[in-house]
Order: sequence, then structure tokens, then C-alpha cells
Amino acid sequence: MQAVKEKVKDGVSAAKAKTKITRAKAEEKAEAATARSHAERELAHERGKAKVAAAKMELHQDKALHREEAIEHRIHKHGATGCLGCHGHARHNKHGVAAAPAPPPGAGAYYPPTAGAGHY
Repeated sequence: MQAVKEKVKDGVSAAKAKTKITRAKAEEKAEAATARSHAERELAHERGKAKVAAAKMELHQDKALHREEAIEHRIHKHGATGCLGCHGHARHNKHGVAAAPAPPPGAGAYYPPTAGAGHY
């Protein structure tokens, strides 16, 4: 369902971007038509290109925001602390003991004990 929402939001953003691009091109043509010199026409063209680029950049940012929202939803939906098995039950190892929880973020890597302090 989240993927559908993401696609719909992307579609809406794309439609808005196309509208802005079309409006920018129309303004560019109108400004170029009223320009009195070649330099003014070039300036109108540059402004039009800048507006089109800004609309495309905004579309890209909107899509990135939609992806971020979808990922955030998935994280909160499935829990941020470790994996859960079927039906919300904690996963167990082959001996029936619950798996150790994941270390907190930024806690550093886990290294096994040094020689001499082994299990056997």
C-alpha cells in the first residue's frame, strides 16, 4: 500500500513540475517577444532555463522526500530494534533461546573475547 501512495505522490509532483515547466516556457516566450534587443532575448532564454531547472530540481527533491517517508513508514511499521519472526514473535535460535538483541546504534563493533577466555 505504501508503494502505491509513493507512486501517487510522485505522479502529483510530476504533474506540478510539468505545469511549472510549461508556465516557465510560456513566460520565456512572452518575455522574448517583448524584448527589444538580442541581449534581452538571451537573458529571457537564460531565465527560462533557470526556471525549468528549478522545477526539475523541486521534482527531484519531492521524490526523495516521498522515498524518505516510505522508508520511515517501513521502519516504524516493522520496528527499529531487530527482526521479528512470523506473527510478531521474537526469533529464537536452534536451541529455543531468544536471539540476543541488536546493539544500540553507535555502540561500536563487537569483538570476541581474547584468547584464553574462550568457551571451551
